[in-house]
Amino acid sequence: MKQIVGYIQAQLTTDRIVLPLVMSCVVAILWFAAQPVECAWSHTDVVLTYAIPVLTLTGVILISIENKRFTLSRLDIVLVTWFLYVMGRAYFDASYPCATFCLRTTQMMMLYVALRLLFTSTAMREKYIVFPLVLLGLWEAWLGLGQLVQGNSRHYLYLMTGSFLNPGPYSAILAMCLVMALMIKKEGVLAYSNYALFVFIILLPATWSRAALLSVAVCAGIIYWNEWKRWFWWAVTSCIMVGLGLYFIKAGSADGRSIIYLISILNITHHPILGSGIGSFFHQYAEGMARFSQGHPGFNFRSADVLDYAFNDLLRIGVEQGCVGIAFALAVIILVFRALRSKGVILRMGLLTLLIFSLFSYPFELLPYQIITTIILAYAGTSESTSVQKGRRKQLFYKYAIPSAVMLIIFPISMFAGNQIGRRAKSEAEYQMMAGISHAALIDDYYELLPLMASNEHFLFDFAKILAADGRYNDSNAMLRQGTLVSNDPMFYVLQGNNYRDMEAYSEAEASYQKACYILPNRIYPLYQLMCLYEQSGKERKMRQMARQIINFKVKVESPATEEIKERAVQVSDSFLKK
Repeated sequence: MKQIVGYIQAQLTTDRIVLPLVMSCVVAILWFAAQPVECAWSHTDVVLTYAIPVLTLTGVILISIENKRFTLSRLDIVLVTWFLYVMGRAYFDASYPCATFCLRTTQMMMLYVALRLLFTSTAMREKYIVFPLVLLGLWEAWLGLGQLVQGNSRHYLYLMTGSFLNPGPYSAILAMCLVMALMIKKEGVLAYSNYALFVFIILLPATWSRAALLSVAVCAGIIYWNEWKRWFWWAVTSCIMVGLGLYFIKAGSADGRSIIYLISILNITHHPILGSGIGSFFHQYAEGMARFSQGHPGFNFRSADVLDYAFNDLLRIGVEQGCVGIAFALAVIILVFRALRSKGVILRMGLLTLLIFSLFSYPFELLPYQIITTIILAYAGTSESTSVQKGRRKQLFYKYAIPSAVMLIIFPISMFAGNQIGRRAKSEAEYQMMAGISHAALIDDYYELLPLMASNEHFLFDFAKILAADGRYNDSNAMLRQGTLVSNDPMFYVLQGNNYRDMEAYSEAEASYQKACYILPNRIYPLYQLMCLYEQSGKERKMRQMARQIINFKVKVESPATEEIKERAVQVSDSFLKK
Protein backbone atom coordinates (compact mmCIF):
# COMPACT_ATOMS: atom_id res chain seq x y z
CA MET A 1 0.00 0.00 0.00
CA LYS A 2 2.83 2.37 0.90
CA GLN A 3 4.48 1.64 -2.42
CA ILE A 4 1.28 2.49 -4.28
CA VAL A 5 0.88 5.76 -2.39
CA GLY A 6 4.53 6.60 -3.00
CA TYR A 7 4.15 5.88 -6.71
CA ILE A 8 1.06 8.14 -6.93
CA GLN A 9 2.87 10.94 -5.12
CA ALA A 10 5.83 10.59 -7.45
CA GLN A 11 3.59 10.87 -10.50
CA LEU A 12 1.41 13.70 -9.22
CA THR A 13 4.20 16.26 -9.24
CA THR A 14 3.48 19.95 -9.30
CA ASP A 15 4.67 20.34 -12.88
CA ARG A 16 2.68 17.42 -14.25
CA ILE A 17 -0.67 17.42 -12.50
CA VAL A 18 -1.13 19.67 -9.48
CA LEU A 19 -0.33 23.06 -11.03
CA PRO A 20 -2.46 22.45 -14.17
CA LEU A 21 -5.28 21.22 -11.94
CA VAL A 22 -5.16 24.33 -9.74
CA MET A 23 -5.02 26.55 -12.83
CA SER A 24 -8.06 24.71 -14.21
CA CYS A 25 -9.90 25.46 -10.97
CA VAL A 26 -9.01 29.17 -11.27
CA VAL A 27 -10.27 29.23 -14.87
CA ALA A 28 -13.46 27.45 -13.80
CA ILE A 29 -14.08 30.04 -11.09
CA LEU A 30 -13.48 32.89 -13.54
CA TRP A 31 -16.03 31.25 -15.84
CA PHE A 32 -18.64 32.27 -13.26
CA ALA A 33 -17.33 35.84 -13.47
CA ALA A 34 -17.90 35.79 -17.24
CA GLN A 35 -21.61 34.95 -16.96
CA PRO A 36 -24.21 37.67 -17.66
CA VAL A 37 -24.64 39.85 -14.59
CA GLU A 38 -28.09 39.91 -12.98
CA CYS A 39 -29.59 42.30 -10.46
CA ALA A 40 -30.85 39.46 -8.28
CA TRP A 41 -29.93 35.86 -7.49
CA SER A 42 -29.51 33.64 -10.52
CA HIS A 43 -28.63 30.07 -11.46
CA THR A 44 -24.96 31.09 -11.63
CA ASP A 45 -24.97 31.83 -7.89
CA VAL A 46 -26.47 28.44 -7.10
CA VAL A 47 -23.93 26.51 -9.18
CA LEU A 48 -21.02 28.53 -7.75
CA THR A 49 -22.11 27.82 -4.18
CA TYR A 50 -22.32 24.08 -4.78
CA ALA A 51 -18.98 24.14 -6.62
CA ILE A 52 -17.15 25.52 -3.57
CA PRO A 53 -17.19 22.20 -1.61
CA VAL A 54 -15.72 20.48 -4.68
CA LEU A 55 -12.90 23.04 -4.76
CA THR A 56 -12.38 22.60 -1.03
CA LEU A 57 -12.16 18.81 -1.32
CA THR A 58 -9.75 19.17 -4.24
CA GLY A 59 -7.53 21.45 -2.16
CA VAL A 60 -7.52 19.07 0.79
CA ILE A 61 -6.56 16.12 -1.41
CA LEU A 62 -3.79 18.05 -3.17
CA ILE A 63 -2.35 19.29 0.13
CA SER A 64 -2.20 15.71 1.36
CA ILE A 65 -0.61 14.40 -1.83
CA GLU A 66 1.94 17.21 -2.07
CA ASN A 67 2.82 16.96 1.62
CA LYS A 68 2.22 20.71 2.13
CA ARG A 69 1.39 22.51 5.36
CA PHE A 70 -1.67 24.75 5.72
CA THR A 71 -1.09 27.62 8.15
CA LEU A 72 -3.08 30.74 8.90
CA SER A 73 -1.75 34.08 7.68
CA ARG A 74 -2.44 37.50 9.18
CA LEU A 75 -4.76 38.23 6.26
CA ASP A 76 -6.74 35.06 7.07
CA ILE A 77 -7.17 36.16 10.68
CA VAL A 78 -8.29 39.69 9.75
CA LEU A 79 -10.76 38.45 7.11
CA VAL A 80 -12.28 35.82 9.40
CA THR A 81 -12.58 38.34 12.24
CA TRP A 82 -14.23 40.86 9.90
CA PHE A 83 -16.59 38.16 8.64
CA LEU A 84 -17.58 37.24 12.21
CA TYR A 85 -18.09 40.92 13.05
CA VAL A 86 -20.43 41.40 10.09
CA MET A 87 -22.39 38.23 10.86
CA GLY A 88 -22.64 39.14 14.53
CA ARG A 89 -23.69 42.69 13.69
CA ALA A 90 -26.44 41.33 11.42
CA TYR A 91 -27.59 38.77 14.00
CA PHE A 92 -27.77 41.03 17.05
CA ASP A 93 -29.25 44.00 15.15
CA ALA A 94 -31.85 42.65 12.74
CA SER A 95 -33.47 46.04 12.11
CA TYR A 96 -32.90 45.84 8.36
CA PRO A 97 -33.37 42.98 5.85
CA CYS A 98 -29.82 41.82 5.13
CA ALA A 99 -30.11 38.12 4.29
CA THR A 100 -28.98 38.74 0.71
CA PHE A 101 -25.84 40.55 1.84
CA CYS A 102 -25.03 37.92 4.48
CA LEU A 103 -25.46 35.06 2.02
CA ARG A 104 -23.21 36.75 -0.53
CA THR A 105 -20.59 37.47 2.13
CA THR A 106 -20.70 33.86 3.30
CA GLN A 107 -20.40 32.65 -0.29
CA MET A 108 -17.27 34.74 -0.90
CA MET A 109 -15.74 33.75 2.44
CA MET A 110 -16.13 30.07 1.58
CA LEU A 111 -14.65 30.67 -1.85
CA TYR A 112 -11.67 32.39 -0.21
CA VAL A 113 -11.07 29.39 2.05
CA ALA A 114 -11.35 26.94 -0.86
CA LEU A 115 -8.85 28.95 -2.90
CA ARG A 116 -6.47 29.19 0.05
CA LEU A 117 -6.40 25.40 0.22
CA LEU A 118 -5.83 25.13 -3.52
CA PHE A 119 -3.04 27.72 -3.59
CA THR A 120 -1.35 26.11 -0.58
CA SER A 121 -1.00 22.83 -2.46
CA THR A 122 1.38 24.28 -5.06
CA ALA A 123 3.78 27.17 -5.56
CA MET A 124 1.55 29.34 -7.73
CA ARG A 125 3.31 32.02 -9.74
CA GLU A 126 1.55 35.28 -10.45
CA LYS A 127 1.34 34.76 -14.19
CA TYR A 128 -0.93 31.74 -13.72
CA ILE A 129 -3.58 34.07 -12.32
CA VAL A 130 -2.84 37.12 -14.46
CA PHE A 131 -3.16 35.22 -17.73
CA PRO A 132 -6.75 33.97 -17.07
CA LEU A 133 -7.75 37.46 -15.87
CA VAL A 134 -6.46 39.05 -19.08
CA LEU A 135 -8.32 36.40 -21.07
CA LEU A 136 -11.48 37.32 -19.16
CA GLY A 137 -10.92 40.97 -20.08
CA LEU A 138 -10.40 40.04 -23.74
CA TRP A 139 -13.63 38.02 -23.64
CA GLU A 140 -15.50 41.05 -22.32
CA ALA A 141 -13.84 43.19 -25.00
CA TRP A 142 -15.01 40.72 -27.65
CA LEU A 143 -18.56 40.90 -26.30
CA GLY A 144 -18.41 44.70 -26.38
CA LEU A 145 -17.17 44.76 -29.97
CA GLY A 146 -19.96 42.41 -30.99
CA GLN A 147 -22.52 44.67 -29.33
CA LEU A 148 -21.13 47.72 -31.13
CA VAL A 149 -21.49 45.96 -34.47
CA GLN A 150 -24.82 44.22 -33.90
CA GLY A 151 -26.48 46.77 -31.61
CA ASN A 152 -27.59 44.17 -29.04
CA SER A 153 -26.17 45.46 -25.77
CA ARG A 154 -27.89 44.70 -22.47
CA HIS A 155 -29.10 48.31 -22.03
CA TYR A 156 -31.21 50.09 -24.62
CA LEU A 157 -29.51 53.45 -23.96
CA TYR A 158 -25.94 52.24 -24.50
CA LEU A 159 -24.15 50.56 -27.39
CA MET A 160 -21.68 48.54 -25.32
CA THR A 161 -22.15 46.82 -21.95
CA GLY A 162 -20.38 43.46 -22.25
CA SER A 163 -21.89 40.91 -19.87
CA PHE A 164 -22.93 43.75 -17.54
CA LEU A 165 -26.15 45.76 -17.42
CA ASN A 166 -24.56 49.12 -18.28
CA PRO A 167 -21.16 50.45 -19.39
CA GLY A 168 -20.20 51.74 -15.92
CA PRO A 169 -19.21 48.44 -14.27
CA TYR A 170 -18.23 47.05 -17.67
CA SER A 171 -15.51 49.67 -17.92
CA ALA A 172 -13.92 48.44 -14.68
CA ILE A 173 -12.83 45.10 -16.17
CA LEU A 174 -11.37 46.91 -19.19
CA ALA A 175 -9.56 49.40 -16.94
CA MET A 176 -8.17 46.66 -14.70
CA CYS A 177 -6.92 44.58 -17.62
CA LEU A 178 -5.47 47.67 -19.33
CA VAL A 179 -3.41 48.47 -16.23
CA MET A 180 -2.31 44.85 -15.89
CA ALA A 181 -1.34 44.82 -19.56
CA LEU A 182 0.81 47.91 -18.95
CA MET A 183 2.50 46.10 -16.07
CA ILE A 184 2.97 42.96 -18.18
CA LYS A 185 4.61 45.03 -20.91
CA LYS A 186 6.91 46.67 -18.37
CA GLU A 187 7.79 43.42 -16.56
CA GLY A 188 8.00 41.32 -19.73
CA VAL A 189 6.03 38.49 -18.11
CA LEU A 190 3.86 37.36 -21.02
CA ALA A 191 4.27 37.52 -24.77
CA TYR A 192 1.77 39.28 -27.07
CA SER A 193 0.78 41.76 -24.31
CA ASN A 194 0.88 44.62 -26.86
CA TYR A 195 -2.13 43.18 -28.69
CA ALA A 196 -4.19 43.03 -25.50
CA LEU A 197 -3.01 46.50 -24.57
CA PHE A 198 -4.17 47.86 -27.93
CA VAL A 199 -7.64 46.30 -27.55
CA PHE A 200 -8.21 47.77 -24.09
CA ILE A 201 -6.90 51.22 -25.05
CA ILE A 202 -9.30 51.35 -28.01
CA LEU A 203 -12.39 50.16 -26.15
CA LEU A 204 -12.10 51.86 -22.76
CA PRO A 205 -12.83 55.44 -23.96
CA ALA A 206 -15.95 54.14 -25.73
CA THR A 207 -17.53 53.40 -22.33
CA TRP A 208 -17.38 57.11 -21.34
CA SER A 209 -16.56 56.08 -17.78
CA ARG A 210 -14.70 58.82 -15.95
CA ALA A 211 -14.03 56.55 -12.97
CA ALA A 212 -12.30 54.04 -15.25
CA LEU A 213 -10.22 56.70 -17.00
CA LEU A 214 -9.21 58.22 -13.66
CA SER A 215 -8.19 54.86 -12.19
CA VAL A 216 -6.12 54.04 -15.29
CA ALA A 217 -4.48 57.48 -15.22
CA VAL A 218 -3.48 57.14 -11.56
CA CYS A 219 -2.13 53.61 -12.00
CA ALA A 220 -0.29 54.51 -15.21
CA GLY A 221 1.28 57.44 -13.36
CA ILE A 222 2.53 55.04 -10.69
CA ILE A 223 3.82 52.49 -13.22
CA TYR A 224 5.74 55.01 -15.31
CA TRP A 225 6.66 57.43 -12.53
CA ASN A 226 10.39 57.21 -13.18
CA GLU A 227 9.87 57.89 -16.89
CA TRP A 228 7.86 61.09 -16.57
CA LYS A 229 8.50 62.46 -13.09
CA ARG A 230 10.59 65.26 -14.65
CA TRP A 231 7.39 66.31 -16.50
CA PHE A 232 5.36 66.13 -13.29
CA TRP A 233 3.80 69.60 -13.36
CA TRP A 234 2.98 69.34 -17.05
CA ALA A 235 1.25 66.02 -16.34
CA VAL A 236 -0.63 67.46 -13.36
CA THR A 237 -1.78 70.47 -15.40
CA SER A 238 -2.93 68.23 -18.23
CA CYS A 239 -4.80 65.96 -15.83
CA ILE A 240 -6.57 68.94 -14.26
CA MET A 241 -7.62 70.24 -17.66
CA VAL A 242 -8.86 66.83 -18.78
CA GLY A 243 -10.61 66.34 -15.43
CA LEU A 244 -12.46 69.63 -15.74
CA GLY A 245 -13.48 68.71 -19.27
CA LEU A 246 -14.82 65.34 -18.15
CA TYR A 247 -16.68 67.02 -15.29
CA PHE A 248 -18.49 69.50 -17.53
CA ILE A 249 -19.37 66.77 -20.04
CA LYS A 250 -21.36 64.91 -17.34
CA ALA A 251 -21.66 67.54 -14.60
CA GLY A 252 -25.06 66.32 -13.43
CA SER A 253 -23.75 62.84 -12.68
CA ALA A 254 -20.72 64.21 -10.81
CA ASP A 255 -22.91 66.55 -8.74
CA GLY A 256 -25.21 63.65 -7.91
CA ARG A 257 -22.26 61.58 -6.66
CA SER A 258 -21.11 64.54 -4.54
CA ILE A 259 -24.49 64.63 -2.82
CA ILE A 260 -24.27 60.89 -2.12
CA TYR A 261 -20.83 61.29 -0.57
CA LEU A 262 -21.93 64.27 1.53
CA ILE A 263 -25.00 62.52 2.96
CA SER A 264 -23.05 59.30 3.55
CA ILE A 265 -20.33 61.11 5.52
CA LEU A 266 -22.98 62.87 7.62
CA ASN A 267 -24.66 59.52 8.29
CA ILE A 268 -21.36 58.04 9.48
CA THR A 269 -21.10 60.82 12.07
CA HIS A 270 -24.48 59.75 13.53
CA HIS A 271 -23.28 56.17 14.19
CA PRO A 272 -19.49 56.47 14.10
CA ILE A 273 -18.34 53.33 15.94
CA LEU A 274 -20.49 50.36 14.90
CA GLY A 275 -22.53 51.97 12.11
CA SER A 276 -26.29 51.97 11.68
CA GLY A 277 -26.59 48.26 10.89
CA ILE A 278 -25.97 45.81 8.06
CA GLY A 279 -28.29 46.58 5.14
CA SER A 280 -29.19 50.05 6.42
CA PHE A 281 -27.47 52.21 3.81
CA PHE A 282 -30.47 53.15 1.63
CA HIS A 283 -32.80 53.80 4.55
CA GLN A 284 -30.17 55.90 6.28
CA TYR A 285 -29.48 57.76 3.04
CA ALA A 286 -33.18 58.66 2.76
CA GLU A 287 -33.27 59.78 6.39
CA GLY A 288 -30.05 61.75 5.95
CA MET A 289 -31.37 63.46 2.82
CA ALA A 290 -34.59 64.35 4.62
CA ARG A 291 -32.69 65.90 7.53
CA PHE A 292 -30.26 67.77 5.30
CA SER A 293 -32.84 69.14 2.84
CA GLN A 294 -35.09 70.23 5.67
CA GLY A 295 -32.21 72.10 7.30
CA HIS A 296 -30.76 73.47 4.04
CA PRO A 297 -33.71 74.33 1.77
CA GLY A 298 -31.53 76.51 -0.49
CA PHE A 299 -29.08 73.72 -1.34
CA ASN A 300 -28.93 72.61 -4.99
CA PHE A 301 -30.51 69.15 -5.02
CA ARG A 302 -31.17 69.15 -8.77
CA SER A 303 -28.81 66.20 -9.39
CA ALA A 304 -30.06 64.02 -6.51
CA ASP A 305 -31.75 60.77 -7.49
CA VAL A 306 -32.97 57.38 -6.28
CA LEU A 307 -30.05 55.05 -5.59
CA ASP A 308 -29.54 51.44 -6.58
CA TYR A 309 -25.94 51.43 -5.33
CA ALA A 310 -23.82 53.47 -2.91
CA PHE A 311 -21.27 54.56 -5.60
CA ASN A 312 -18.55 54.37 -2.96
CA ASP A 313 -18.00 51.00 -1.33
CA LEU A 314 -15.87 52.36 1.52
CA LEU A 315 -18.55 54.89 2.51
CA ARG A 316 -21.18 52.16 2.47
CA ILE A 317 -19.02 50.13 4.84
CA GLY A 318 -18.70 53.20 7.05
CA VAL A 319 -22.45 53.82 7.15
CA GLU A 320 -23.40 50.22 7.90
CA GLN A 321 -20.40 49.00 9.91
CA GLY A 322 -18.96 52.20 11.33
CA CYS A 323 -15.30 52.98 11.89
CA VAL A 324 -14.79 49.37 12.98
CA GLY A 325 -15.74 48.18 9.48
CA ILE A 326 -13.57 50.85 7.84
CA ALA A 327 -10.63 49.76 10.01
CA PHE A 328 -11.09 46.14 8.92
CA ALA A 329 -11.27 47.19 5.25
CA LEU A 330 -8.10 49.29 5.48
CA ALA A 331 -6.29 46.51 7.35
CA VAL A 332 -7.17 44.04 4.58
CA ILE A 333 -5.96 46.47 1.89
CA ILE A 334 -2.66 47.08 3.69
CA LEU A 335 -1.99 43.37 4.26
CA VAL A 336 -2.85 42.48 0.66
CA PHE A 337 -0.61 45.18 -0.81
CA ARG A 338 2.25 44.20 1.47
CA ALA A 339 1.90 40.54 0.45
CA LEU A 340 1.73 41.37 -3.27
CA ARG A 341 4.71 43.69 -3.12
CA SER A 342 7.10 40.82 -3.80
CA LYS A 343 5.04 38.11 -5.48
CA GLY A 344 2.20 39.90 -7.25
CA VAL A 345 3.12 43.33 -8.62
CA ILE A 346 0.78 42.93 -11.61
CA LEU A 347 -2.14 41.77 -9.47
CA ARG A 348 -1.42 44.59 -7.03
CA MET A 349 -1.86 47.20 -9.75
CA GLY A 350 -5.00 45.46 -11.03
CA LEU A 351 -6.47 45.49 -7.53
CA LEU A 352 -5.48 49.15 -7.08
CA THR A 353 -7.41 49.95 -10.26
CA LEU A 354 -10.55 48.35 -8.83
CA LEU A 355 -10.09 50.11 -5.48
CA ILE A 356 -9.82 53.54 -7.11
CA PHE A 357 -12.79 52.72 -9.34
CA SER A 358 -14.83 51.65 -6.29
CA LEU A 359 -14.53 55.16 -4.82
CA PHE A 360 -16.80 56.41 -7.62
CA SER A 361 -18.81 53.33 -8.57
CA TYR A 362 -19.91 49.94 -7.25
CA PRO A 363 -17.71 47.11 -8.61
CA PHE A 364 -17.54 45.17 -5.33
CA GLU A 365 -21.33 44.90 -5.22
CA LEU A 366 -21.31 42.76 -8.39
CA LEU A 367 -20.51 39.04 -8.52
CA PRO A 368 -17.73 39.15 -11.19
CA TYR A 369 -15.61 41.62 -9.23
CA GLN A 370 -16.30 39.84 -5.97
CA ILE A 371 -14.92 36.64 -7.53
CA ILE A 372 -11.88 38.42 -9.01
CA THR A 373 -11.10 40.16 -5.72
CA THR A 374 -11.49 36.92 -3.76
CA ILE A 375 -8.98 35.19 -6.06
CA ILE A 376 -6.45 38.00 -5.55
CA LEU A 377 -6.98 38.01 -1.78
CA ALA A 378 -6.55 34.25 -1.56
CA TYR A 379 -3.34 34.44 -3.58
CA ALA A 380 -2.05 37.25 -1.35
CA GLY A 381 -2.98 35.35 1.81
CA THR A 382 -1.10 32.23 0.77
CA SER A 383 2.54 32.17 1.82
CA GLU A 384 5.13 30.10 -0.01
CA SER A 385 4.09 26.46 0.15
CA THR A 386 6.45 24.48 2.38
CA SER A 387 6.63 20.76 2.96
CA VAL A 388 5.68 19.27 6.31
CA GLN A 389 8.68 18.44 8.41
CA LYS A 390 9.31 14.86 9.38
CA GLY A 391 7.37 13.55 12.29
CA ARG A 392 4.11 11.67 12.34
CA ARG A 393 2.28 14.11 14.60
CA LYS A 394 3.15 17.12 12.46
CA GLN A 395 2.18 15.26 9.31
CA LEU A 396 -1.19 14.32 10.75
CA PHE A 397 -1.78 17.86 12.01
CA TYR A 398 -0.76 19.89 8.94
CA LYS A 399 -1.64 17.43 6.18
CA TYR A 400 -4.91 16.03 7.51
CA ALA A 401 -6.26 17.60 10.71
CA ILE A 402 -6.39 21.29 9.73
CA PRO A 403 -7.55 20.82 6.10
CA SER A 404 -10.12 18.21 7.16
CA ALA A 405 -11.47 20.51 9.88
CA VAL A 406 -11.79 23.32 7.35
CA MET A 407 -13.58 20.99 4.96
CA LEU A 408 -16.01 19.84 7.68
CA ILE A 409 -16.89 23.49 8.32
CA ILE A 410 -17.24 24.45 4.67
CA PHE A 411 -19.46 21.54 3.61
CA PRO A 412 -22.52 22.15 5.85
CA ILE A 413 -22.29 25.93 5.42
CA SER A 414 -22.17 25.60 1.64
CA MET A 415 -25.12 23.20 1.64
CA PHE A 416 -27.15 25.64 3.74
CA ALA A 417 -26.11 28.66 1.66
CA GLY A 418 -26.76 26.79 -1.60
CA ASN A 419 -30.25 25.85 -0.44
CA GLN A 420 -31.05 29.42 0.61
CA ILE A 421 -29.68 30.94 -2.57
CA GLY A 422 -31.53 28.38 -4.70
CA ARG A 423 -34.82 29.21 -2.98
CA ARG A 424 -34.24 32.93 -3.47
CA ALA A 425 -33.31 32.49 -7.11
CA LYS A 426 -36.54 30.52 -7.64
CA SER A 427 -38.53 33.24 -5.84
CA GLU A 428 -36.96 35.93 -8.02
CA ALA A 429 -37.96 33.98 -11.14
CA GLU A 430 -41.53 33.56 -9.89
CA TYR A 431 -41.78 37.25 -9.06
CA GLN A 432 -40.60 38.21 -12.55
CA MET A 433 -43.51 36.23 -13.98
CA MET A 434 -45.97 38.18 -11.80
CA ALA A 435 -44.36 41.62 -12.08
CA GLY A 436 -46.52 44.12 -13.92
CA ILE A 437 -49.75 42.19 -13.25
CA SER A 438 -51.83 44.09 -10.70
CA HIS A 439 -54.62 41.78 -9.59
CA ALA A 440 -55.94 40.83 -6.16
CA ALA A 441 -55.75 37.15 -7.10
CA LEU A 442 -51.96 37.36 -6.73
CA ILE A 443 -52.03 38.54 -3.11
CA ASP A 444 -51.62 35.05 -1.65
CA ASP A 445 -48.74 34.36 -4.05
CA TYR A 446 -47.02 37.57 -2.97
CA TYR A 447 -47.41 36.65 0.70
CA GLU A 448 -45.89 33.24 -0.02
CA LEU A 449 -42.81 34.86 -1.59
CA LEU A 450 -42.49 37.64 1.00
CA PRO A 451 -40.12 35.88 3.48
CA LEU A 452 -37.54 35.40 0.73
CA MET A 453 -38.11 38.73 -1.02
CA ALA A 454 -38.05 41.11 1.94
CA SER A 455 -35.00 42.96 0.57
CA ASN A 456 -36.36 43.45 -2.97
CA GLU A 457 -37.78 46.97 -3.13
CA HIS A 458 -39.53 46.37 -6.47
CA PHE A 459 -41.36 43.34 -5.09
CA LEU A 460 -42.48 45.26 -1.98
CA PHE A 461 -43.68 48.24 -4.02
CA ASP A 462 -45.67 46.09 -6.44
CA PHE A 463 -47.17 44.13 -3.54
CA ALA A 464 -48.17 47.35 -1.79
CA LYS A 465 -49.90 48.66 -4.93
CA ILE A 466 -51.93 45.44 -5.29
CA LEU A 467 -52.98 45.60 -1.64
CA ALA A 468 -53.94 49.29 -1.98
CA ALA A 469 -55.99 48.57 -5.12
CA ASP A 470 -57.85 45.89 -3.11
CA GLY A 471 -58.66 48.40 -0.38
CA ARG A 472 -56.30 46.83 2.17
CA TYR A 473 -54.60 50.11 3.05
CA ASN A 474 -53.08 49.08 6.37
CA ASP A 475 -51.51 45.97 4.83
CA SER A 476 -50.28 48.09 1.95
CA ASN A 477 -48.66 50.56 4.33
CA ALA A 478 -46.98 47.69 6.17
CA MET A 479 -45.32 46.62 2.90
CA LEU A 480 -44.37 50.22 2.14
CA ARG A 481 -42.74 50.65 5.55
CA GLN A 482 -40.79 47.47 4.83
CA GLY A 483 -39.77 48.99 1.50
CA THR A 484 -38.43 52.16 3.11
CA LEU A 485 -35.90 49.97 4.97
CA VAL A 486 -34.27 48.89 1.70
CA SER A 487 -34.85 51.86 -0.63
CA ASN A 488 -34.58 55.64 -0.69
CA ASP A 489 -37.31 56.02 -3.32
CA PRO A 490 -39.78 58.71 -2.12
CA MET A 491 -42.59 56.93 -3.98
CA PHE A 492 -42.90 54.57 -1.00
CA TYR A 493 -43.96 57.57 1.09
CA VAL A 494 -46.15 58.96 -1.70
CA LEU A 495 -48.09 55.72 -1.88
CA GLN A 496 -48.37 55.72 1.90
CA GLY A 497 -49.81 59.20 1.68
CA ASN A 498 -52.32 58.04 -0.94
CA ASN A 499 -53.42 55.22 1.36
CA TYR A 500 -53.85 57.55 4.33
CA ARG A 501 -55.75 60.03 2.15
CA ASP A 502 -58.15 57.32 1.01
CA MET A 503 -58.60 56.40 4.68
CA GLU A 504 -59.29 60.12 5.39
CA ALA A 505 -56.31 60.20 7.78
CA TYR A 506 -55.25 63.58 6.42
CA SER A 507 -52.56 64.49 8.96
CA GLU A 508 -50.75 61.17 8.39
CA ALA A 509 -51.09 61.64 4.64
CA GLU A 510 -49.61 65.13 4.88
CA ALA A 511 -46.64 63.84 6.90
CA SER A 512 -45.97 61.10 4.33
CA TYR A 513 -46.06 63.51 1.39
CA GLN A 514 -43.79 65.98 3.19
CA LYS A 515 -41.31 63.19 3.96
CA ALA A 516 -41.26 62.32 0.25
CA CYS A 517 -40.57 65.99 -0.58
CA TYR A 518 -37.63 66.10 1.82
CA ILE A 519 -36.08 62.85 0.60
CA LEU A 520 -35.90 64.09 -3.00
CA PRO A 521 -36.53 67.84 -3.16
CA ASN A 522 -36.16 67.85 -6.96
CA ARG A 523 -39.36 65.83 -7.49
CA ILE A 524 -42.55 67.68 -8.34
CA TYR A 525 -44.98 64.78 -7.89
CA PRO A 526 -45.04 64.78 -4.04
CA LEU A 527 -45.82 68.51 -4.14
CA TYR A 528 -48.70 67.81 -6.50
CA GLN A 529 -50.09 65.16 -4.16
CA LEU A 530 -49.87 67.61 -1.27
CA MET A 531 -51.83 70.17 -3.29
CA CYS A 532 -54.50 67.59 -4.07
CA LEU A 533 -54.63 66.58 -0.39
CA TYR A 534 -55.19 70.18 0.72
CA GLU A 535 -57.86 70.55 -1.93
CA GLN A 536 -59.63 67.40 -0.76
CA SER A 537 -59.39 68.29 2.94
CA GLY A 538 -60.59 71.87 2.36
CA LYS A 539 -57.34 73.64 3.36
CA GLU A 540 -57.57 76.29 0.66
CA ARG A 541 -54.76 78.56 1.86
CA LYS A 542 -52.26 75.69 1.99
CA MET A 543 -53.58 74.49 -1.35
CA ARG A 544 -52.83 77.88 -2.94
CA GLN A 545 -49.35 78.02 -1.39
CA MET A 546 -48.55 74.59 -2.76
CA ALA A 547 -49.94 75.54 -6.20
CA ARG A 548 -47.60 78.56 -6.31
CA GLN A 549 -44.68 76.38 -5.27
CA ILE A 550 -45.46 73.97 -8.10
CA ILE A 551 -45.75 76.79 -10.65
CA ASN A 552 -42.31 78.15 -9.66
CA PHE A 553 -40.74 74.70 -9.38
CA LYS A 554 -37.75 74.02 -11.68
CA VAL A 555 -38.33 70.56 -13.08
CA LYS A 556 -35.28 68.34 -13.54
CA VAL A 557 -36.66 66.65 -16.69
CA GLU A 558 -39.55 68.16 -18.62
CA SER A 559 -42.27 65.72 -19.68
CA PRO A 560 -45.99 65.74 -20.56
CA ALA A 561 -46.72 64.64 -16.97
CA THR A 562 -44.85 67.60 -15.44
CA GLU A 563 -46.54 70.00 -17.84
CA GLU A 564 -49.92 68.61 -16.86
CA ILE A 565 -49.10 69.01 -13.15
CA LYS A 566 -48.12 72.65 -13.67
CA GLU A 567 -51.27 73.34 -15.69
CA ARG A 568 -53.34 71.85 -12.90
CA ALA A 569 -51.52 74.05 -10.37
CA VAL A 570 -52.30 77.14 -12.48
CA GLN A 571 -55.97 76.17 -12.57
CA VAL A 572 -56.05 75.71 -8.80
CA SER A 573 -54.37 79.07 -8.24
CA ASP A 574 -56.70 80.88 -10.65
CA SER A 575 -59.81 79.33 -9.13
CA PHE A 576 -58.72 80.45 -5.66
CA LEU A 577 -58.18 84.04 -6.89
CA LYS A 578 -61.66 84.10 -8.45
CA LYS A 579 -63.15 83.37 -5.06
